[in-house]
Amino acid sequence: MSYKTENNGSWEKIYSEQGEVQHEILNTVVEAVRIFKDKKYHHILDLGCGTGRNTFYLAQNGFQVTACDISETGVNIAKKKADELGYKNIYFGIEDMYDLSYPDISFDAVLCVWTQGHGMRSDMQKSINEIHRILKPGGMTVTDFVTIEDPTFGVGEKIADNTFIGGRPGEENIPHYYTNEDDLKSMFRNFSFVSFIDRTYSFKDDNKIEHIIKAIVVQAVK
Repeated sequence: MSYKTENNGSWEKIYSEQGEVQHEILNTVVEAVRIFKDKKYHHILDLGCGTGRNTFYLAQNGFQVTACDISETGVNIAKKKADELGYKNIYFGIEDMYDLSYPDISFDAVLCVWTQGHGMRSDMQKSINEIHRILKPGGMTVTDFVTIEDPTFGVGEKIADNTFIGGRPGEENIPHYYTNEDDLKSMFRNFSFVSFIDRTYSFKDDNKIEHIIKAIVVQAVK
């Protein structure tokens, strides 16, 4: 199975049918912005920007933002809104997070929230390696991963170790990889400093049904 093809098609379907989704700014992002300001970072990559909720929050906080996603529909929705709101500090692109076109050492920081975990473990490692490549020395990423403690772990069809498809409503065609801290330590081994924060997210879908996500937030410095 080509994950890139399946994922792109699935997200295209989600954004084409639902339009702008996921409006709430998570505490993980608020914390990341505070850290980025403290470190006096300037140029931030919003990796997996979707329809732009975090992109606009970063821009409002004065950063130069490059925002990218594999979904052309998602990027176009975000770009249209940015144009309407008059943002001049956002640059958009359509990118595969496992094979980014950006040059080495391009960004001060990379924000990648609610994006990792959509794929196989090998995909996660490719994405982490790409983030490391495009970060400047001393730059950092704030990202998160769904863990094996998540309520949907084991739901759906198992297609590889800790990897299931069909377990999350609305993302039925997207593989999900579930991880833990020891696994992440291995995947982030090329970074000079890494911290892990256990986090529980909750959100309500369009039918007002509450969902819980058990995650680990990773703050990693190159």
